[in-house]
Amino acid sequence: MNLSLDSQYPGPRNGAEGVKDIRDEDLIVLVQKGHRRAFDEIVARYKGRLFSFTLRMVKDPSLAEEMTQETLIRVYMHADKYREIAKFSTWVFTIATNLVRNRMRQVSRAPRMLSLNPVPDEDEHPVDPADPHADPSRDVESEELGRLINEATAKIPEKYRVPFLLREVDQLSYEEIQQVTGLKLGTVRSRINRARNRFRQNIKPLLRNETLLADLERIEARAMAEDED
Repeated sequence: MNLSLDSQYPGPRNGAEGVKDIRDEDLIVLVQKGHRRAFDEIVARYKGRLFSFTLRMVKDPSLAEEMTQETLIRVYMHADKYREIAKFSTWVFTIATNLVRNRMRQVSRAPRMLSLNPVPDEDEHPVDPADPHADPSRDVESEELGRLINEATAKIPEKYRVPFLLREVDQLSYEEIQQVTGLKLGTVRSRINRARNRFRQNIKPLLRNETLLADLERIEARAMAEDED
């Protein structure tokens, strides 16, 4: 019986389909062994999330694209340094967060209006598919809410915004955010709570539309329920 890694996990010659069901932590092991298809799959899984995260921090699409590429290059170049003592996603976002912190010293802090919605991969479906029979005015309200969320988030100080985005947008656990940021667990929770309070203070004066306010309350309720799980 052949128990080698190559027999358990398909290599490049088996095509891209062979790596789609492999967990991240095993993909990076394949990358360490030189399997290019495995790295292509990692790129497909993470490029949208990384771009979305860096875009909200640096507020420059070109710079966010550059930093996303740099993060993925570092993942490839330093693949041999990964050890499964942390989730792979935690390791990736640690690299991205360090790059963001270094680059933030060099870029303008002037806020720009950018969507908070993560950029989906080409083969991903939206979390909430559009209803073909929905009122078109709701799309306008949704876009307006996204713009206001972005405006309110941009006003949160960086040290609170980083863990806030990692939690609320990238859905990392508190323990994973602790590993990414190097903060104590209590500090992570405190900064996220402070960021949430800042966010509410920033956005509620902007919400004059009762429907948008109801949408925001629904989002907050869902986030609180997820924290309790």
